[in-house]
Amino acid sequence: MLDTAVIGGRKTITVIVPREDVSMDFCLSHEEEILRKTVEDFVRERLIPLEPQFEDAPDIFEGSRWKSRARLSRDPVVLRYIDIMENLEKQAEAQGLWHLDVPREYGGMQVSNVAMLAVTEELEKSAIPFEFGNHVSNILYNCKGEQIDKFLWPCIRGEKTSAFGLTEPASGADPSMLQTTAVPDGDHFIINGIKMFPTFADVADFVQLFARLPNTKGREGVTCFLIETGTPGYRVTRSIETIAGSEPCELVFEDCRVPHSQVLGEVGNGWALNQAWLGARRFQVGIRAHGMAQRVLRIVGQLLGADSAEASKFVEGIGHFLGELDALRTLSYFGAWKADQQMDVRSEAANVKLFGTELLHKIVDFALEIAGPAGLRTSHVLARYFRHARARRIIEGPSEIQRHIIQRALFREGVAGLELP
Repeated sequence: MLDTAVIGGRKTITVIVPREDVSMDFCLSHEEEILRKTVEDFVRERLIPLEPQFEDAPDIFEGSRWKSRARLSRDPVVLRYIDIMENLEKQAEAQGLWHLDVPREYGGMQVSNVAMLAVTEELEKSAIPFEFGNHVSNILYNCKGEQIDKFLWPCIRGEKTSAFGLTEPASGADPSMLQTTAVPDGDHFIINGIKMFPTFADVADFVQLFARLPNTKGREGVTCFLIETGTPGYRVTRSIETIAGSEPCELVFEDCRVPHSQVLGEVGNGWALNQAWLGARRFQVGIRAHGMAQRVLRIVGQLLGADSAEASKFVEGIGHFLGELDALRTLSYFGAWKADQQMDVRSEAANVKLFGTELLHKIVDFALEIAGPAGLRTSHVLARYFRHARARRIIEGPSEIQRHIIQRALFREGVAGLELP
């Protein structure tokens, strides 16, 4: 059952979920609506006017990770964009738009997953790659003791950045096939293995590394370690240029000794940490895909605007995409709401990641068909969107892995899970 209302000029949706026997409400609280409106104003007044300047910006200026790599550059062009981004940061902080998802115990606002989706939805209305706050991996909030001052606080303050070491040459994106080993040796672990594609690991201060204990397989024995750059036995051997403009790295661990005190969470509990990291991010992936797709369709409108006869040929396809985008938005908010209720969101996270990235890729491909040969220029905005859209179908879990997760959930729940009430 669906019920709709208009609050603060925005349509909200209430979904009655019979199988869960709960009512889901997408309405923001009064405080959250004030936050959303503040972000809306920030985007309109601060970001959108800058869009012409970012049409030719280096690909590195995407999201918050530019802070770690771009700041090492001496390129005058890069430095000019850094100055713009840092001024935006100061303006955002002055308006209280910082540390939104940081827990209150660490000085943050600890806004809900639904509210963070609303914030990201507003940010995605602009093509400027800007985010509020510093990049803090959500699993770092499992730090304890001296780890808090050594790893967590510096990330919250923007003094340190981390890389995420999960993918391997042989196991690919399937963490259950990890081959990197962590052998106990007194108060230490000896780590050996290779990691592929951690983003910006060459400039990160430490890596969140996943390895498995001896004589374990599948989900068993997976453990997360916090390993500082420069630790003997840990090397970043190369960076890898990609079509999306990012430069992930290859990491090699050879008899790398890591103290027990740098285990994140509990020994053998790394699988749960990995799932928490991926699950939380995938709803943001959905709303970001939604935002980028809308920007692409606006470009399509501009391309067709002067020729009504030509535009009429594509009305059906555009209408279909708009319907699918509404579905993606609803699915993203549904998953975020379930996460706020501490419910199992594995299936929803996979659905959002699969549906969102596949839909974005279809829409960009559609736009390229309309743009024709001009859209194939590497400098064309649609060519850039295409590179990013294709990469998003792989990054943080390829589409085939998401299909496997969804299929597994179906067999776990059985056919009854498909029955209508």
